[in-house]
Amino acid sequence: MEEPLKLAILTTHPIQYFVPVFRLLGQKKDLQLKVFFGCKQGLDTLIDPDFGVVYQWDCELTDGYAHEFIGSGSLATLKKLSSVPLTQKALTLINQFQPDVVLIFAYLPIFITISTLLLRLKGYKLMLRADTTDGAWSRSILKDKLREVLLKLYYKQFSFFFPISIDSVTHYQRMGVNDNLMQMIPYAIDVDFFQQQVDHWFPRRVELRKEMGIKPGDRVLIYCGKMYETKNPLLIPKALNLLSDELKQNLWLLAVGDGTLRNQFETLSKAELGERVIFVGFKNQSQLGKYYAMGDILILPSHWETWGLVVNEALQFGLTVITSDKVGCNPHLIPSKDQGYWFRSGSAIALAEAVTQLCNQDRGDNHTPNFPLPHPSDLAEAIYLQAKQQKSLNELT
Repeated sequence: MEEPLKLAILTTHPIQYFVPVFRLLGQKKDLQLKVFFGCKQGLDTLIDPDFGVVYQWDCELTDGYAHEFIGSGSLATLKKLSSVPLTQKALTLINQFQPDVVLIFAYLPIFITISTLLLRLKGYKLMLRADTTDGAWSRSILKDKLREVLLKLYYKQFSFFFPISIDSVTHYQRMGVNDNLMQMIPYAIDVDFFQQQVDHWFPRRVELRKEMGIKPGDRVLIYCGKMYETKNPLLIPKALNLLSDELKQNLWLLAVGDGTLRNQFETLSKAELGERVIFVGFKNQSQLGKYYAMGDILILPSHWETWGLVVNEALQFGLTVITSDKVGCNPHLIPSKDQGYWFRSGSAIALAEAVTQLCNQDRGDNHTPNFPLPHPSDLAEAIYLQAKQQKSLNELT
């Protein structure tokens, strides 16, 4: 009987968007999977400096697949040189599992970088899933050149890549990765989990809006996410200031999230829309559907966004979306004006024009996605098939 394919996955910590992929892989009959986490961040209560609140995810992060924790600290511990001993432990534990292939998530922090090099020195076939692009951070010329040299060396350790987007593919191509060694799989949310929320909350849409004082013909703008500089939430009240009084009379802003700019964001927004501004603070995964169900238009005005998973969530609830042109998911999830608009990042005028156009369109109450959204099974199946191929190549050498 043929030995089952053994796949190890190395990542920093349990992340809610990756867990569905791990579970799907764990269900494969001829695949033996084990996920190795560098730390336990996400399982316990934690403080997010960008959210500015103490919280704990309310979804199961480690059920449904075999896993092991290498360290017990926080994510911050993996970013320090003191994490080097943990890299040796990672190598030891993965060696004991004896995988045919190892899938690595990301190239940082240093714990991941060094662990990757140790695994490659040991002779393992490595695959990479990372959200790296060239447009995320603004760097000095020196730092940019150094990053390029180091990443080219790092990428040479891998046999296959799973880019998240067109921007990510372009990055790998620029770094010399052959197209034959890549398969682009767009970022996905837990579609099945969110569909349960759609089924639960959307039938109550009229009731929920009525409870908030929202009239049937009113339009509700949604902002959902961290409220800090990179997300640029303060552009929204600037754009509201440019709208006609007639339009603003029937316009609401519902903001979900928290962060360092919350007070300023709320104050400036209320100066434009008065009592038609609702800030509900941080909401956990199982609570988000209630607020999406009340909305009409999501706004994501980020200065930059590698992907923008909040767009996936909003589209599953059938919202139209407005994003800045620095949001990585745009060509994948907003390919036409049926789904929404991109506007020039940082331009309140362009954002105001997009809001005006969408508010003047009559969509009725059609809140269903216009096309199939990326699903975790897309990545799970691609990983499975490529791991089988890598194992076959191993056996030939």
